[in-house]
Amino acid sequence: MGWYDEFLNKYKSGISHEFLFYFNVRDLVDNSRHLDKYLYDEFIKQRGFSIVAFYDISRGLTFLDPSMEKEFNLITSNEAADLLHTLPSKIFPYIDMVLKSTKTVLFIDHVEKIIPSGDVGSMTLEERMSLIWICEWSSNIKISTIGSTIFMLADNLEDVSREILKSSFKVEPVLVELPGEKERCSYINYLLNNKNVKLDISLDEFAKLSSGLSRKSINDIRLRAEAENIPITFDFIKEKKHSVLKKEYGDVLEFIYPEISFEDIGGMDIAKNYLIKNIVNPVKSGDLRRVPMGILLCGPSGTGKTLLVNALAKASGFNCVKIDMSRILGQYVGESEKNFKKCLLGAKSQQPVIVFVDEIDTTFRRGESGDSGVGRNIFSEFLQFTGNTNNRGKVIFIAATNRPDLLDAALKRPGRFDKKIPVLLPGIGERAEIFEIIIGKYGFDTDIEDFIPYAEATENYTGAEIETIVRKAYEIANEDDKPGTAITGEILRKAIERCRPSTQEVEFMTLLAVKECDDLDLLPEKYQHLLEEKKDN
Repeated sequence: MGWYDEFLNKYKSGISHEFLFYFNVRDLVDNSRHLDKYLYDEFIKQRGFSIVAFYDISRGLTFLDPSMEKEFNLITSNEAADLLHTLPSKIFPYIDMVLKSTKTVLFIDHVEKIIPSGDVGSMTLEERMSLIWICEWSSNIKISTIGSTIFMLADNLEDVSREILKSSFKVEPVLVELPGEKERCSYINYLLNNKNVKLDISLDEFAKLSSGLSRKSINDIRLRAEAENIPITFDFIKEKKHSVLKKEYGDVLEFIYPEISFEDIGGMDIAKNYLIKNIVNPVKSGDLRRVPMGILLCGPSGTGKTLLVNALAKASGFNCVKIDMSRILGQYVGESEKNFKKCLLGAKSQQPVIVFVDEIDTTFRRGESGDSGVGRNIFSEFLQFTGNTNNRGKVIFIAATNRPDLLDAALKRPGRFDKKIPVLLPGIGERAEIFEIIIGKYGFDTDIEDFIPYAEATENYTGAEIETIVRKAYEIANEDDKPGTAITGEILRKAIERCRPSTQEVEFMTLLAVKECDDLDLLPEKYQHLLEEKKDN
């Protein structure tokens, strides 16, 4: 268990005796034990603690067994006997007495309900008193000498008062992550052993598909399949997973379920080849050293940047999420930062995952005067996350922009967005391919065999604009409501005449994308002289 090893190292090194476990703290941490039982079996039982107590604001103070409650009352001279189910301000002074008197383990559950996040000045008197006790315990020498230990549990770190994480105190946060692929595989094997449940997919496929799910959610899939007497299939897992993830992270993340492949995209051969050779193939072979930390797609609007991301997600088998800042920005102090941390945690829980940021030039900036530092805080958090090399091959950031010149230089440096891929206007052959693919995509009948003449008539059109032409041609073909009407060459030419390019500043955006490119191999030959001119200057 990664989280347990992290905790134990900190405990043994004497860094702290007060720990805050957060995130996946309600789940099983192995095949059968919850976090508190796991800590008891692996840590508490071998270390001779006299008292093991549990406190949460709804149940009050309880004990592992009656003899421990008797010892607690003995130490407190029975003064707390009638206060066990009261608020923290009443019982914490007595808990303090016991922590300093005998080797005690104290579990505080739902700590965010006791010391919630927000400005200390906005806290109630009860919350401020609780905060003082919890902070004081973390740095108390007597508690440390006695050997007492405090475990706090919270679902979301951002819901807990930030005061306890200040350097003047010694509260150590420990992230309890969702189970990884190997852990999920082990748990699924345990669940299905001798159970009357059919699988239409392999155990390994089940483990891969269940990324982002807790053990509890995986067990729910098994129970539902068992109750309905149906096999566990790809669609069955996808439906359950979508429901769970939308409930958990739908307020801060958009989940993308790609349905198109690279074959469904016309043109962009250079970009597609790069993605296949440096992401899809290395991921499948396990050679993550070739996988870039992040990719910046630059080019005019409508050239297919979003399509590339969808196709990559399908080809690689990665999960795919989109960061939408409109879901993250809140009206209250600290709400936006809290939402963004949740967004990143949710994205990471999906690994292997592609995190897509559209129009990144407007999404992440260092902040402006008057935003109370929100933009700067979010930008800093994003820089830290995208620069974490431990995520290589597991979390791939892909951003799209038509104005790379507006991006902060810190975002574009190697180690964050390693590759800048220009996605430019399609050439004549690519436009012919796009015509054919789009007509096939919609299932339109046509007698056209050669699309080159129509590609010649649509110079400087984007892929999106060619799709508009094809749909217009279908409208024209069906103006008389005659069934089975095909798109003829004459009809397609009429559509081209009626649909003019609408993308603004195409030449300017193209030049920006070319100038941003730092790899000659990623540029179509017709633009390479511009990159050479940039080097010469």
